[in-house]
Amino acid sequence: MIEAWRQAELDLGIKIKTPFQLRLDSSNTLSVDILVENFGSKNGTIILTTDDMDDFKIPEKYGYYCSALNPIVYSKNDRENFIDTLNDWGYYGNESNKPDWYTGESWT
Repeated sequence: MIEAWRQAELDLGIKIKTPFQLRLDSSNTLSVDILVENFGSKNGTIILTTDDMDDFKIPEKYGYYCSALNPIVYSKNDRENFIDTLNDWGYYGNESNKPDWYTGESWT
């Protein structure tokens, strides 16, 4: 999934951090593979896989949106699927940096 999100970063003009360390306190961090900045919440979206959702609730306590994605679906960069996903999460970044493709149309 990391490579597919790196491709989406280039293709869609979004920003990701991989890997990402979420500082929980002065001595503990949560290591995750992908943070998508500006989507899902002001702090961004932490991506987990549907195969490993043990830490799903932790990021929300720190102001992050958390999404569990199917690694089979999100291991290839399907542009329309990624756009639909990002639109569903919502854009929370600076309005002047909002991608041209962003509509804000959610799936739900």
